[in-house]
Amino acid sequence: MRRLKLRIFLILLACSISACGLLSSEPYVFKGLEFEDPVKAPEFTLTNQNRQLVSLSDFRGKVVLLFFGFTNCPDACPSTLGTWKQLHESLGDEVDKVSFIMITVDPERDTPEILKKHLALFNSDFIGLHGTLEEIQEVADDYNIYFEKEESGSAAGYLVGHSTLSYLIDTGGNLILGHRSYEASAGDILSDIEYMLSKPSSAINSGGKLMLLCESGCMVNLPVRNQ
Repeated sequence: MRRLKLRIFLILLACSISACGLLSSEPYVFKGLEFEDPVKAPEFTLTNQNRQLVSLSDFRGKVVLLFFGFTNCPDACPSTLGTWKQLHESLGDEVDKVSFIMITVDPERDTPEILKKHLALFNSDFIGLHGTLEEIQEVADDYNIYFEKEESGSAAGYLVGHSTLSYLIDTGGNLILGHRSYEASAGDILSDIEYMLSKPSSAINSGGKLMLLCESGCMVNLPVRNQ
């Protein structure tokens, strides 16, 4: 009888520990390309589609999706914005905790008014940022983003070749993930965001040197200036 009581006690104790989350569990595996050691996302200040100055730090306390693109983009940009549209609709009550930001890499044609009209086709909550070519280049360099004009011979006159990674910045302003535009589904990004929102920023950020898998599979240091 004494052994039976002891076994029951041990079972109840194990259940209690498990319920309290004290037993070890499998760590969450991010769906995107995870930074080896997240650091603070480089600060910037640009003009939004309402011609108001906006800084990255204005979004502290929210998860930020950050993408560099342009309105005449034929493939990666509409694909990314379409995925964002699905993601926005899937966030439900959590949607106010997430900001979607696209920085134009074609400031010559993408005026704030054009950005506003274009982004509204996907979701009016999306934020489009504009600046001078020099300002955009500086921010792009800080985030290791490549972009360059490419003559296309089309009615558009030219296209802009550019990096297609979307960055995920946590509520503490730390660069956490990169998602490939052609590979990331709304469900995958949603899963990563829900995990990030469930954990304090300090539980994700380990500090130190920042590394990111680049699109060709190599590793690059961030922040770094493109040559």
